[in-house]
Amino acid sequence: MRYGFLGPETTFTHQALLQALAEMPEGFDTSAPEMVPFSSVATAAADLLAGDIDALMAPIENSVEGGVSGTLDVLAATDSITIVAEQTVQITFVLAAREAMPLDELTTVSSHPHAQAQVQGWLREEVPGAHVAAASSTAAAARDLAAAGEDEARGCAAVCSPLAAEHFGLAVLAEGIEDYEGAITRFVLVTREGRIPARTGADKTTLVLQLPHNRSGALLEALEILSSNGVNMSRIESRPVGDFLGRYSFSLDIEGHLEDRRVAAALRALHRLCPVVHYLGSYPRVDGRRAEVREDFADPAYDDARRWMQRLTAMITPTDPSTEI
Repeated sequence: MRYGFLGPETTFTHQALLQALAEMPEGFDTSAPEMVPFSSVATAAADLLAGDIDALMAPIENSVEGGVSGTLDVLAATDSITIVAEQTVQITFVLAAREAMPLDELTTVSSHPHAQAQVQGWLREEVPGAHVAAASSTAAAARDLAAAGEDEARGCAAVCSPLAAEHFGLAVLAEGIEDYEGAITRFVLVTREGRIPARTGADKTTLVLQLPHNRSGALLEALEILSSNGVNMSRIESRPVGDFLGRYSFSLDIEGHLEDRRVAAALRALHRLCPVVHYLGSYPRVDGRRAEVREDFADPAYDDARRWMQRLTAMITPTDPSTEI
């Protein structure tokens, strides 16, 4: 199989993909994987939908910065891909340059915007005069700096992972420069629509909803559907639909698996309420934590209620066709 990731090699996304391949659920072929770097999640997703790659690893949220808009927008745009696994990577950054130099000689620091946001306090304090430039990834910032000419690289540094600095032969000027120690980024592995990993009991389901337009309380109705079925929501984020101002979709993570009766019941009700429901997959939680489910929301309670309704409906007197108008 061919796996895409936000490249080049040594990005945090690359690290997450390597972790996922080592822990893939049963039934997925991980023998001799080919890993293909991409410059953006959108480009990789287009190749995934076209069949040029078989799966894609992409960052979806960070414990400091929240949702990764590029990935959320890709997920909201189609229901033809399925999330089959998630991974988390603890994030730490270094400031690296072609050669050792005093920090006050730096004029430009480049990195991915999400990384910049996680080190902005340190940069303001330690290199206040440096221009902060955007790169397609942390590893790309390190790679481009290593490949630059001597004059071009003078006064420049990159915010990247320790692995990227080592891989591209850069000198580390400062370590542990993240503003929040212990920051974590969550990644999702997506494939083309089809296979859903089996229920493990410690699962997560991801959805994208578009609510009825100009209907007062529609978001509250959707949340009440989850609550009335005992389904806990662990993430919700809004993203513009793009057709006109004020229209948003909502990306949600909920605890549980499609095979759980409570989750299936909630999805059926959401499908009645919402004009668009993109089901993006049920997959094992990376932390292995099981949801705490009340007895009245457990599968046997739903099964018992279904059997009870079947007994009641069997008692209904059939309509005599001759009496119908």
